[in-house]
Amino acid sequence: MASPVAGHPTTYPFLAKGGTARTSICMSVSLAHVLAAAGRIAPHIRRTPLIRAEGLSRLTNRDVWLKLEILQQTRSFKRRGACNALLTLVEQGGTPAVVTASAGNHGAAMASVARELGIALTIYVPASAPRSKIERLHGPGITIVADCADYDEAERRAIAVARTGAAVYVSPYNHPDVIAGAGTIALEVLDDLPSAGTLVVPTGGGGLLAGVAVAVAGRVAVLGVEPMVNPAFTEALAHGQVTTIAPGPSLADGLLGNLEAGSLTFDLVRTLGVPVRTVAEAHVVEGVRALFSCERLVSEGAGAIAVAALLGGQLDDVPDPLVLLLTGANIDTATFVDVVRQ
Repeated sequence: MASPVAGHPTTYPFLAKGGTARTSICMSVSLAHVLAAAGRIAPHIRRTPLIRAEGLSRLTNRDVWLKLEILQQTRSFKRRGACNALLTLVEQGGTPAVVTASAGNHGAAMASVARELGIALTIYVPASAPRSKIERLHGPGITIVADCADYDEAERRAIAVARTGAAVYVSPYNHPDVIAGAGTIALEVLDDLPSAGTLVVPTGGGGLLAGVAVAVAGRVAVLGVEPMVNPAFTEALAHGQVTTIAPGPSLADGLLGNLEAGSLTFDLVRTLGVPVRTVAEAHVVEGVRALFSCERLVSEGAGAIAVAALLGGQLDDVPDPLVLLLTGANIDTATFVDVVRQ
């Protein structure tokens, strides 16, 4: 990967405290890759705020902080990985056709960057994806295939296209540049709050979890949380390999689906010893509601699952300050109103 972009220096003082930071054992994605990604994407993303959640802190008697990726372009952290992956392709000498699969947020991020760079992009999407996410995909050069039964089918079909040589496949999670781009969130968190005790990370395919774990380089605890109805990571960690599950319905639709066979994210998370815990659906719903009632913030279910884990007791044994990553705000209006009314 290229060095940080000239004119956009990115320094992270926490790396110099207490000695040299440890890089990942798994060299497919290292701290150096995350640092390079931070420089590469800096002109193309927002550095999102990290705020203390006064209401949630009072409610839970914890020291709670929120990383507001709900304010990122396309209202999701996915812009980071999409930028890093597509900018890297351009740096490598061209703008090839690209294909991807998405439950919505990754597709929206890829579409926004592809339009800016003039890259032709095809996105395979589950037919059940929220309308608020699908509407963000449209634009010149973007082809949307939205008749997939679920995310697993979308992923299979996108990979099949790439295998014909017609396009380059960029996974929403299982891609080194996507993982490194996602990990830049952690650099910002530790720059703003060096005393952070635990980073709590919404987990679907594990791209964000793996990137954060690599980026913190062992300096702070990292915990992944996933929906109880979709325990892809907890099952894989328990069995020592990726296994097939049957996902159930969830408000956290962006975290649903199986892991790709041979997923790099699983290898990274297992190698780095990062735990993953499941969150009950009732708490996912309560997490969205509590964010609005306590902090006046709007989040989708996947984006609020770290709050759900706090309310459900999954974080009782991890150290403060808690940094909860709020990863997406793309929830349909009608769904949000129904949740808040409950």
